[in-house]
Parts: sequence; C-alpha cells; structure tokens
Amino acid sequence: MQIPPNRDGRLPHGFMYLRLLDLRGFEEAMLDFAEECEELQLLIDKVVEYNCRQVEAVLPTAGRIVRFGDDLGMQNGLAIGPEKWRRYLKPAFQNIYALVKDTGRYVYMHTDGMIYEIMPDLVECGVDMINPQFRANGLDNLERVCKGKIPINLDLDRQLFPFATPAQLDDHVREAIERLYLPQGGLGIYLEIGQEVPLENIDALLEAVSKYQYYKG
Repeated sequence: MQIPPNRDGRLPHGFMYLRLLDLRGFEEAMLDFAEECEELQLLIDKVVEYNCRQVEAVLPTAGRIVRFGDDLGMQNGLAIGPEKWRRYLKPAFQNIYALVKDTGRYVYMHTDGMIYEIMPDLVECGVDMINPQFRANGLDNLERVCKGKIPINLDLDRQLFPFATPAQLDDHVREAIERLYLPQGGLGIYLEIGQEVPLENIDALLEAVSKYQYYKG
C-alpha cells in the first residue's frame, strides 16, 4: 500500500466509511452491513490499516489540530443505523484517532448528514470538535446532545442562504447562537457560501456573525 507523498497534514475526505462505499459500491456495501458477512470486517481492517499508515505519514507535518472528514449520515439518519455503526465503524475510528491523541494533538471531524445519535460515540473515539450540519440534525437535537457536552463548529443552513431575506438570515444566526451558547465556550459558527447566494445575503450573514460573535447570553 503506497502512501501519496504530498499529504498536507490531513487525510483525504471520506477516508473510512465513504472509502468502504467506494470500494464496494453503495448497494453491495449496504448488503454487507445487513448480512454482517465476515468479509466486511476484513475489508474494514484493511482500510483501517491503510488509514493508520496515512496518519503516521501526516503527523510530522501536522499542527496541533488534525482535521478529518467523512460523511457518515444521510438526510434522515445513518444508512446502516447507529447500532451497526457502533459495531463496525466505531472501533475503526477509535484506532485511527488514537494515533493522533497519543501525540497530544486535537481531532477535528467534519461529517455531513444526520449524525446526532452517534456524536457522543465520536467523542469516545477521540474527537474533540465536530462540524455537524444545522439542517440535517436540527437545532433541538443539537442543543440536547451537544450543549455543554460536545464542542461543535456548526455548519449553518446553507440551503437557506440563497432564498432567505437578510432579516431571516440574521434570525437564523442569532437563534443558533442563543440556543447553543455557553460562557465556557464550545461553539463555533461555520458558513459555506455557494456562488448561488446573492451578495446582499452574503453581507447579511457576515454582518450577523460579526454582530453576535460577542453574545454573552
């Protein structure tokens, strides 16, 4: 297994779960998880071994925070369900992230989709901050699962950005911060702004983040 020589301090996006889907194809991978075939664990072990070698390769050039990205959820949950995720993939992430944690570094993880059910498990795997999606997980779930427990860098509702009014976007930013803020910290705000977002809405988002960044409750 050859490690690309130009690693930039992070693994490529989709390094574990999405890698399994790429290798097997979505339908075959879902059948593997449903049937719990022995070959699935063999494949997972091979991907973990490769990823561990990649982590060892990037650590010499990594900073204090090592970033990972793997989209674990769909719009309405995990395709394989939380129990199978805990059985097959939680140990995989634990083994990979342990290499980072053993050096005293922090683990930052981006993941798209509805993943609030396994966010505490990701923390147990060694993740220090999670980058979840507002729309997929819902503010009620994020407040219940994360507030005061799990540091997050919240990906605000990018599907709202092109169509909302500036006032609605201000409300969106304010509500997220008011609901999730704690004096001790643990909340970041992330904006992914596509080219379809009007300039006035971009201005409104940036102004709202600037206005509420010093919110104190």
